[in-house]
Amino acid sequence: MPRVAPEISLSGRQRARLQRVIEAPSSEQRQVFRAHIILLAEQGLQNQQIAKRLQTSRQTVGMWRTRAAERGIEDLG
Repeated sequence: MPRVAPEISLSGRQRARLQRVIEAPSSEQRQVFRAHIILLAEQGLQNQQIAKRLQTSRQTVGMWRTRAAERGIEDLG
């Protein structure tokens, strides 16, 4: 049975916070990368689609998507 990626649902405040991370010149690139994953996941993209867009592995996307779903976005640092 295929695994189903967890659905990501963000509040407006959470979405804005991730967008600020992406736009801030002082943000660490790893945080920017993770913020992109979560925002794309919230838009409904599948892990494979996100991986292709961000030029990374499906497993990496899955790991961060799962962490965000289980622990929230505060754990992306």
